Amino acid sequence: MQKIAKTDIGAVCGCLRMTTVAAFLGAALLVAATPEPAQAQFYPWGSWGNPGGWKPKPRRARRVPRYVEPSDDKPATALPKPTGPLVLVVSIGKQTVTVYDDNKVIAKSPISSGTSSNPTPTGIFSILEKNRTHYSNLYGGAPMPFMQRVTNSGVAMHAGDLPGYPASHGCIRLPYSFARSLFGITDIGARVIISDDDLTPAEFNSPRLIAPLPPDSLANNGSGPVPAAATGTPGEMLSLTATENTQKRRTRASAAAARVIERQRLATNIVEAENAKRAAEDQAKAAADAVQAGREMIRKERTEEGRLADLARKAARDADAAAARFTALTAKMAKVDAAAIDAAEFEKQSGEEVAEETKLLDAMDAAVVAKRVAATQVTKSKQAVADAGALEKARKVAVEDVKNADTVLASAKDTLVAADALEARKDSPVSIFISAKTGRLIAKLGFAQVLDVPVTIAEPGRPLGTHVLTATTFTEGEKALRWNSVSLRPSEGTQYSRRKKRRHDDETPVAAAGHDADAASALERIEIPKETAELLAELMKPGSSFIISDYGLSRETSARTEFVVEPWRSRPDSSESRYY
Repeated sequence: MQKIAKTDIGAVCGCLRMTTVAAFLGAALLVAATPEPAQAQFYPWGSWGNPGGWKPKPRRARRVPRYVEPSDDKPATALPKPTGPLVLVVSIGKQTVTVYDDNKVIAKSPISSGTSSNPTPTGIFSILEKNRTHYSNLYGGAPMPFMQRVTNSGVAMHAGDLPGYPASHGCIRLPYSFARSLFGITDIGARVIISDDDLTPAEFNSPRLIAPLPPDSLANNGSGPVPAAATGTPGEMLSLTATENTQKRRTRASAAAARVIERQRLATNIVEAENAKRAAEDQAKAAADAVQAGREMIRKERTEEGRLADLARKAARDADAAAARFTALTAKMAKVDAAAIDAAEFEKQSGEEVAEETKLLDAMDAAVVAKRVAATQVTKSKQAVADAGALEKARKVAVEDVKNADTVLASAKDTLVAADALEARKDSPVSIFISAKTGRLIAKLGFAQVLDVPVTIAEPGRPLGTHVLTATTFTEGEKALRWNSVSLRPSEGTQYSRRKKRRHDDETPVAAAGHDADAASALERIEIPKETAELLAELMKPGSSFIISDYGLSRETSARTEFVVEPWRSRPDSSESRYY
């Protein structure tokens, strides 16, 4: 066998390497020499990587968290159908919610309220909205099943996880099965009281409470004259029998009949207001036409004034010209020697002088007359301007009368609309709020305000406390109402009040009421005007409520809510709505 030297082997390997490199270089040059499509030459995504060009990827739809009820949640016993208005008491301290129906506990459940950094507000609220499947728009679309809103700013009761301690962003979490059962028995407007303590409604009665109007069968047991009715306000529809001025005791039926009569009167007021507006509009049109005629008269008189002024100036010029001619003639005749002319020539010159003198006198008379006529026309023009000014004033008065008539008509229509709205809500319970801070009584039907009047509070420097009185049922024979009472005593130890300095430094706190400030004592110190009490008597029924407080209304109170009372949040302006 022939042996190959190491040097030969190295040479062969070198040739192989050179051949391989040359092959790669040749392939690269071949590719580079091949013309690319225009797309590949100008766009980085063309040719090799993506021959079809760039295509946008479809945008993925946002995944909304899906509500899945926990499998380990024990099914709750169906809650009994309420016999009257419900009162829900949420205890932050005990982390429970208790449902009361006519002072009886019909349900109780653990909860999870807001953390110390996002505390659940305490105070007096009501259910504003219900939604079986609701999702938060602040917390990533988090599901809030069986949501029952209690504030416009987003606090609600809903199903959620209960770790055994406050863990929410401010909402009140309920067990899933209990949230479903509770959702089925509550109504919009149900009272919700949130407190650090576990409060219990107690049966309550006081002669100072406003009694409802009796049925017709009990009308003979009452007494008291009908007060004079206030007109022009929504409250007038609440006491329409007042116009009868009779000593007969009012009943629900008589009040309803009087409301029908009053509505007819309000409808008649609209017809009369429409007629008055039409008459005012006709008067305004006539006044406008008169003003236009007056302006036309001014134009006519001023045109005549200009024409006569031109004539007067022309007559004056003619008189001046006649005077100049007469002066020239007399000067010429003065230079003539009378002895040098014969009688015929003298007679001729004398005739010329007389003729020129006559022309001068006529021109002067014409100038005087033209000046006098022009002056008279100036007076007429001024009178036309004065008359037009008077007509313009009359037109403005007529226009103002139309505006006033339109205001009266709008007011009449608004009154009828308010009356109809009130009539439509007459079966709703009335909610009454009395504030020691403002000294006023406000009444709402549903969420619509129908009264706002001042009240007298004895010993104004002494706190009233905060109390919720709820009418549960009629007594036997519907002569009166049964009431319960819940008194709130906010303390500085609650989560919400501890954050007061940081969140509500601009608000002045109201001194907390002592334990002697009970609801009965508070009612004794409040003097409601008789007319207002008569108005409210027509609306009293089970579900009606009194809220008495040292505070004003919370910023949460609006046309979309019932009365909301919160410690440290008593400014009248509404808060910015945030929906969780």
